Amino acid sequence: MDDPVATALRQAQSELRKVVAANKARKARLLAIAKDRLGYQEYVEAREALDKNILALYTKLQKKDGPKVSKKKKAKSDTNGAPAPQSTPPIGAWPSAAGLGPDDDNFLQMPDALRQLVATRRQWVDSVGGVFDTMEREQPGRIYGLPERSIYEGIDTDVDAPLGRTDGGDATVGRSTSADKGKGRAVGEVMDVDS
Repeated sequence: MDDPVATALRQAQSELRKVVAANKARKARLLAIAKDRLGYQEYVEAREALDKNILALYTKLQKKDGPKVSKKKKAKSDTNGAPAPQSTPPIGAWPSAAGLGPDDDNFLQMPDALRQLVATRRQWVDSVGGVFDTMEREQPGRIYGLPERSIYEGIDTDVDAPLGRTDGGDATVGRSTSADKGKGRAVGEVMDVDS
């Protein structure tokens, strides 16, 4: 017959096992979501780097092929203190000024380097971005934004698995008594609280 202290201690240990298992299951779910969100952030940063490369090359093409204004002409237009008003946008603002004009079939021509950067970006968005879009459609709020439902929905099955329960009832886990351990002490009652 057990005394009340030992009974209370066993009940407290059982409750602690349940709480530790619940915390581990919640931590695992949060870790998976955090990894997915960090992966998405890396994808966005890489996509933005590709965008910057495309913009830098396009700007370079505009500057290279744009009209050059000599210092004398620039000084003459600024003689009254204000630049001459422009009724049309500067010539360098049109794609044709950067050598991106249409060909005989009226398709936009562009240098191979720019075409390759745009193709690389399109491939990156389609392949890697598509994975994240699929994950977000399957579980809204997993990749970005707020989830529509609780991320801990159905956590009971994840909690019951480490406790060795399948029916949701209270089970004694790792309690094989051994006569050589003295006074019926249970083997395997050391709990993994830190991990």
